[in-house]
Amino acid sequence: MNEQDYLYIFIADYVPLKNKGEEAIIRGIEELLGGKHKIRFAVFDFVEEVKQHDNITIFPIDWVFRLEGITGIPAWKKILFDIAIVCQMRIGYYSKLGNIVRDSCPEYGSLVDFFRKAEYVLVGHDGIFCTESCGIIHLARKAGKQTGMLGTGGQFRGRSRYYKSWLYRRAIRESDFCVFRERGMYEDMMSLNCCKDKLVLAPDPAFCMPPAEGDLVQGILAKYEKYNRAKQLNKTIVGVTVREKGFVFSALFGGKEKSSKSQSHSRFVAQLLDDLIQNRDVFIIFLPHAIEEDASDLEAAGHIVEAMVSDPDSYMILDEDISACVLKGILGECDFVVGERAHSIIGSISVRTPFFALTGSMDYRTHDIVGDMCGCTEQIYDMDVLDGALAYERLIDAYDHREEIGKRLAIVGRKLSIQLADVGSALRTRDQGGIDNAQIDSRYHAT
Repeated sequence: MNEQDYLYIFIADYVPLKNKGEEAIIRGIEELLGGKHKIRFAVFDFVEEVKQHDNITIFPIDWVFRLEGITGIPAWKKILFDIAIVCQMRIGYYSKLGNIVRDSCPEYGSLVDFFRKAEYVLVGHDGIFCTESCGIIHLARKAGKQTGMLGTGGQFRGRSRYYKSWLYRRAIRESDFCVFRERGMYEDMMSLNCCKDKLVLAPDPAFCMPPAEGDLVQGILAKYEKYNRAKQLNKTIVGVTVREKGFVFSALFGGKEKSSKSQSHSRFVAQLLDDLIQNRDVFIIFLPHAIEEDASDLEAAGHIVEAMVSDPDSYMILDEDISACVLKGILGECDFVVGERAHSIIGSISVRTPFFALTGSMDYRTHDIVGDMCGCTEQIYDMDVLDGALAYERLIDAYDHREEIGKRLAIVGRKLSIQLADVGSALRTRDQGGIDNAQIDSRYHAT
């Protein structure tokens, strides 16, 4: 294939591919923007040198981003860093961000080369939109790239508005497209009163990712004897994703130590699953949604299994590294899903598998996308208070009405597909005037 047949897309964010939700977003963008082209992506992660993962080039994150803005530091210190970088951008100083266009340093040659080839430069995927994102948009605009926010979420509220508003307004003005996946961020950006016609509320790009073929999925599942026995006994297959990482886990389950939180979390989820097994005779598969070294979901599943009292033949841990497409295919083979990972629920909706989501009230991502956009609020349980009886009542209600939920998800899925098709069509319209946002039907703008 000739070089001109490839479309280069630079996703200038932190993208840990060991989290299958991150990979699902990239594969969704591939479906949205690919068209007749093969795509080559670039992302940033905590790697020591440039790496290649399929068609994704991974650059060291510290080549461009200040790590203080990503890792956990005191809030007051982060505010000071943010104020400092906003002031720097106001006077035209971009520090490390400038490395994406800096020809004078051979160390970053591969980064500069990919940026030069990139037709799209995207920021804000998976809700990641920060001060540096605005600088990336500015540098991409100066370089003549199609640039903007795609799948952006989060919140833009509180004290940061006082010193970031001008920067965010400039980012909106310089963007060719501003596509938000969460109503909260959409409304926050609308309140800036800047180029409102550019702002679009649309589904997460991960909804676009196709699941793997059934034969490949069945080949993986068939390797597990427990699964084969469960299928022979015609048991209902329930996929489960659990986690011991993220702000929901950090904010809930009492105590300050991770070990204490883990025990509280494991007991709560184990009781729910034990009750489901006992009362509905299901077979449970713990799925490897994220296998990050600092917090693997497989490790979290192990803690829950230790707390369970059910027969070990009634559950299994799918202990291998599988792609996001394969994971989505497995979700499609399940009869029901219980998920703490938001993108496992997004995957379930995409393949019309009924689900029950476990999260917290502060999780605006799940509530905005799954609850508001997909109309599935009743299938979300907030673990702010660990009321096992209420949680099980809600879970069993969703489980017993899974056929009805599945029919509703089919309708939701068709609607989301139409929305994303319109977004993809608009984003692929490239000319000197940028993206024509009018192509995205007004019925998909939030009202």
